[in-house]
Amino acid sequence: MTGLGVAQPDDILADVLRVDLADPRLYAGERPERIWATMRAAGVPLRMGGRREHWAVTRHDQVREVLRTAGALSSEKGQRLGEKPSDERAAAAAGGMSMLVTDDPSHAAMRRACESAFSPRAVRRLADDTAALARHLVADAVANGPVDFVPAVATPLLTTVACDLLGIPASDRARVATLTDTAFSGSGHSDEAATAQLSAHTELLDYCAELLAHKRRHPGDDLATLLATATVHGKPLRRSAAIMSCHDFVLGGNASARFVLTSMPMTLVRHRTFWAQVRAGEVDVDTAVEELLRVEAPVNHVLRTLTADLRVGGVVMRRGELVTLWLRSANRDADVFTDPEAMLPGRGRAHLAFGYGVHHCIAARLARLEIGALVGALAELVTDAELDGPAPRRMESNFLRGYRSVPIDLR
Repeated sequence: MTGLGVAQPDDILADVLRVDLADPRLYAGERPERIWATMRAAGVPLRMGGRREHWAVTRHDQVREVLRTAGALSSEKGQRLGEKPSDERAAAAAGGMSMLVTDDPSHAAMRRACESAFSPRAVRRLADDTAALARHLVADAVANGPVDFVPAVATPLLTTVACDLLGIPASDRARVATLTDTAFSGSGHSDEAATAQLSAHTELLDYCAELLAHKRRHPGDDLATLLATATVHGKPLRRSAAIMSCHDFVLGGNASARFVLTSMPMTLVRHRTFWAQVRAGEVDVDTAVEELLRVEAPVNHVLRTLTADLRVGGVVMRRGELVTLWLRSANRDADVFTDPEAMLPGRGRAHLAFGYGVHHCIAARLARLEIGALVGALAELVTDAELDGPAPRRMESNFLRGYRSVPIDLR
């Protein structure tokens, strides 16, 4: 490997440096958290091999430092490692076509065009309905349990809110929910799964094109209308960029909170003292939301391409090289969070669950609303929980961290 700025430890890191962090099968269990702990202990960014060579940054202060240096980073070649060659080709083709994979100044202009959909006022309009839906779904799960928490509670809550935000008609919501579930169906390392996921993304892009065309003719007070009528640098947003952005909001609007919510029932079982404090009112909902975001950050990593040399922790990473910022690892950095595996109140918002800097998640306020609604419903309606049935199944994804299935008995 090339580009090493300092010598890397050979003993404790020997096995870890041979790990392919892009391999989705690595994420089927709890091994990634152990690997990241070893990488953090090295104290420096590490040059990792596997399917794609890249620098891996795992410490909280160094992740922030890199993300703060926006002028040395590009998102336009993709924002994740990918799991197969087609992911890289798709990322290259999509560069500059949506907010997620666009650099400033176009990124800032696209962000401004959509910000009003995520303003405090806009999100507050969703608050009462979201809280009522969360209570309804949890009450049904308690009454009819045991249930698989993911399809019974997490998916319908998030799909409904995302569709409300975008102004997707009720008649289309079952279709959108099915496409979203398939796109998030887990690992794409098998040909069958990869084909199903690609088909879902293609059909969702086609649907977004239809939706935006409808919104141009019949505008409403929703995000899809904003995308359909947006201007960037004084010109209408390109049709292809509007469609890709709509696609990303359908999926990204789910992802920001989806995988925190899929992990939430596991915290009921693993962190009983914390939940007892929430039920008793000793920990308020907002505090609980931030700690859930820290412990169950939905995004493992984000990827950037270096547009200039960058020195971090004594290591020089060269222009043109790939760098991955491991957000979920940063949230477990013991130098920042005492006893990081425990859920404890008082951590504040030091976590990096929504990233940092210019690409900080635009939907963060909405995600907090969704997570808070479910925290409130669980605290109000659930006094105990036990896993029930087959073992919970993790998502096999190097990008997103959460569960595909959590059979649980809520009481």
